[in-house]
Amino acid sequence: MPQSPVGTWKLLSYEIVDTVTGDRRLPFGPDPLGRIMLDASGRMMGILTPSCRATPAAVEDKAAAFDAMFAYSGHYRLEGDAFVTSVDVAWFQPWVGSEQRRAFRVEGNTMTIVSAPVRSPAFDNPVIGTLVWTREV
Repeated sequence: MPQSPVGTWKLLSYEIVDTVTGDRRLPFGPDPLGRIMLDASGRMMGILTPSCRATPAAVEDKAAAFDAMFAYSGHYRLEGDAFVTSVDVAWFQPWVGSEQRRAFRVEGNTMTIVSAPVRSPAFDNPVIGTLVWTREV
């Protein structure tokens, strides 16, 4: 049985890998910002952004800032080494009402989350995202 992911976690790194070519990218740069909270009652909330986002000055800047983030929340359940979130609010409307499955591994105060392969505008092929977190609470 994996260690519990319950707690508040600070993002240390976020990397995506092309499933066909093996190309790697840091889509939010070398120092991304993010928090994820998983509470004991089964509620999850998470947000990720690049650390280098400028304050938007024009409509195009606002759109770019919106595109350079992830944020969603919902109730989650544990299934072995994964947590599955039933999304009830998200920055990306098509996720609302969906289930998002994330494999996780907790080792001490570090949690690694790995996504299933998904399409990304940055790659022609599906990518797998790996996020490394450190426990805050």
